Amino acid sequence: MITAYPGLVSCDEVTYLRSMLPAYNFKKLPEKMMKNISNPGKMYEYLGHRRCIMFGRRHLARERNKNHPLLDREKELEAFQMAQRECLHQKKGQAVLYEGGKGYGKSQLLAEINFLAQKEGHRVLPLKLKEADFKQCFYAIQTLMAIFFEIDACPAYYRQECLHKQLRGMVEEPLHCLFNDLFFVKFPLSFKVSHMDDLTRQKKVKACFFQVLQEAVRETPLIFLIDEAQYMDAASWEFLETLLSTVPIIMVMTLTSTFTLCGCAQHFLQSSQAVLVPILKLATTSLLRMACWELGVVSIPQELQIYLLHRCFGNPLYCEVLCQDLLSKDVLLFHDLQKEEKNSKWETLSANAMKSTIYGILPAGSEEDQELYICTVKDDVNLDTVLLPPLLKEIAVNQLDQLSLEEQLLVKCAAVIGHSFHIDLLQHLLPGWNKNKLLQVLRALVDIHVLCWFSKSQELPAESILVPSSIKIIEQTKEQKKKKPDADSPLSLQEELSLPQTEMLEFGVPLLREAAWELWPKAQQIALHLECACFLQDLACRCQSCHGGDFVPFHRFAICSAKSCSGISRFYSYKDTGSVLTQVITDKLQLPSPQDSFQFQTKPFRSQEAFTSEHCRTEEEFLDQVNRKLAQTSPEKDMLTTKPCHCEEILQLVLSPLTQHCLVIGETTCAFYYLLEAAAASLDLSDNYMAFFYLRKASSLLGQPSAFSFLKKHKVKICQFEEAIFCCLRSEVCFNMGQITLAKKLARQALRLLKRNFPWTWFGVFFQTFLEKYWHSCSLSQPPNNPSENSKKKLAVLQQRVHCLSLLWQLYNLDNTASSRRFACLATLMQKNSAEEFANEAQDHSVCCIENQLKEAREEAGRQVRRLSQHYRQEIVGLNCCGGRGSRRSGPLSSEN
Repeated sequence: MITAYPGLVSCDEVTYLRSMLPAYNFKKLPEKMMKNISNPGKMYEYLGHRRCIMFGRRHLARERNKNHPLLDREKELEAFQMAQRECLHQKKGQAVLYEGGKGYGKSQLLAEINFLAQKEGHRVLPLKLKEADFKQCFYAIQTLMAIFFEIDACPAYYRQECLHKQLRGMVEEPLHCLFNDLFFVKFPLSFKVSHMDDLTRQKKVKACFFQVLQEAVRETPLIFLIDEAQYMDAASWEFLETLLSTVPIIMVMTLTSTFTLCGCAQHFLQSSQAVLVPILKLATTSLLRMACWELGVVSIPQELQIYLLHRCFGNPLYCEVLCQDLLSKDVLLFHDLQKEEKNSKWETLSANAMKSTIYGILPAGSEEDQELYICTVKDDVNLDTVLLPPLLKEIAVNQLDQLSLEEQLLVKCAAVIGHSFHIDLLQHLLPGWNKNKLLQVLRALVDIHVLCWFSKSQELPAESILVPSSIKIIEQTKEQKKKKPDADSPLSLQEELSLPQTEMLEFGVPLLREAAWELWPKAQQIALHLECACFLQDLACRCQSCHGGDFVPFHRFAICSAKSCSGISRFYSYKDTGSVLTQVITDKLQLPSPQDSFQFQTKPFRSQEAFTSEHCRTEEEFLDQVNRKLAQTSPEKDMLTTKPCHCEEILQLVLSPLTQHCLVIGETTCAFYYLLEAAAASLDLSDNYMAFFYLRKASSLLGQPSAFSFLKKHKVKICQFEEAIFCCLRSEVCFNMGQITLAKKLARQALRLLKRNFPWTWFGVFFQTFLEKYWHSCSLSQPPNNPSENSKKKLAVLQQRVHCLSLLWQLYNLDNTASSRRFACLATLMQKNSAEEFANEAQDHSVCCIENQLKEAREEAGRQVRRLSQHYRQEIVGLNCCGGRGSRRSGPLSSEN
């Protein structure tokens, strides 16, 4: 391990002694406390070693891969080409130094420059340094000149003869012995050299090097490539500075941005002939293209994009390692892009869903007839719980160890919440901390760029403003902060840490969140996820501007009985399971109200004046939905409030994390509930792929379907209503994907689960039309039913029936045949009857409970229903006459009505 990852892996004293490696290859680390170890003893960090003790060999860390072209580095290459032109035209030395963080692609950039320079006929001398090389004086120049004389790779017995051929004609014969100690050769000691002191010999050696290089550049342009130049010794920096001003040579070096350079190196950088070029992280699009090339595909799914962007932060090395790790763990499926699925099923729709998100990039060097592939994530794989590769985890843990104990605890708690988190939820996980202490630690982490304020555009992470993360940046920032006077009063904390309105933060350092999450013991990890789930479940509803409520209308009413206790509506009543989360949800969850806004609160307060009873909530939700739908097509803009909608933030920061928390703690039934809510929210936001993603996760929870219905056995116990919602949402997703046949099949299946059948033949259409008209006339003459405990569940069922019938109307309206028009007309009739039944049920339920308070609301509901009835009669007449097409969201009655 220590030899495979120099500079990253530390060892104890026993390993240090038994390694039999030179002492200068190690650095003793300062003593510090370690987790669960009382006396860790002496620790050493391995710095690296060279195969040849005498001098190094020509070597670059990376070789150019023609199949993986350099991405997003045009400006950096332009700096080299400009220096190249100035050196050739003005006959002056030029130096280009690329500075960037670890893994930012500096070595790959040098490999590209090496290829371009050799292609143009330049002579290139490549060299990669290690940290141990810093301790040996003049080592970099010694190795570069050995490469120049081509004695670095020749056998030892041939080295002297090869060097003699190179020096002949350029250096006097008596001076050849000056290179004995430098290149480990045995030229005879001349009389002239024997009378020189050490300082004179060193000056003479440098003068010979200048003379040899001056003669060489007259024939062929010469380029020095030095990787990890921060490990160069001071004598070599001094020599290169003099060489730059006397010989027209090109020097290209790379520097790690956080390394403290010696005085000679800093003086070299101040030279007018040296240009410092910062290497920034890759842009989002470039990083995703790199991931496609690493995986050999032309497109990757959105969940994999988020996985890579949250862990890489534009670092190409991290992207490469993570892609290789995913391939080794066999969590991806590959599909032929050109292959068409004839008989598509829900289980085989992943490739079709991806075809709408193709990047339009082809692998480098690909031919026109080459097979193109796309990849998807396996259904049973949760990318959020995929462990980091050992190399990346070691880097992240090393960064985490540089933080104080309080900062480490806060980062580890935030890691459980997710990539983005709210201050109130973090405070909920740290009940022993007061607000001032939490703000003080957060301020420290924001100052060292470990955390940053949340960006609202979170579909895919935007370009980050963070500097390259490093341990030494953290240490330097802390040292600067110690020199400044620090005011610890609560007022100064609030002033310095000016909190945005959202009070949301996110991780600003790659890999730190994932490594911190993995460090929790399993039991504590589950307990913290449970706390997060209990905190978020009260917020899993529509925003205030959408008047609250479930994203699947009346979802919570249909999955549990309408038993009321102290005016609180129960969410789940799983008395058979001993789950802690289920019990907490049953005890704590309250019905979302219009007063619920997207604001995190530790203890949500609900006043008694908001609603007199739950029955008022039922009818008001129906009326609000009717008003919203009518206002969308009404010219009167004052019917709809202009408050901004926050449902997208609720989806990303509440529903999506809730599904992850429930999956981690093993509450698959609750996870299935929130997956359906998240899918419905995604469809409301017109994000069809993410709706498909959530439904595919729900499918994996249910298990593989059986060909025979009597053999079908779900892994998760769900009620018939949720199964109907599952079918209905899948039908809508298939409709958006163009899978019309499958969408019709799923919509019929959903209706059947809701105790309504939709015919398959024209005779069935005729018979069902007669029944619908007869049922409608009979239902008008029946007296209102007494409200029962299942009235809310009946409202939910009726609402889903209306939604399914609206979807069937749109599906059959896509075809202009007479048969399809009959089916569309029947769907309209059944839809109108179900809508009237829904309105009557809501009104009957309200009459028996709060007649005086909802008299005006019932009258408004009657006016809306009469208006809808007139609209549907006109629609039926229009369908019988012309059978026109319907648009996606312009059905006779959409799901909200």
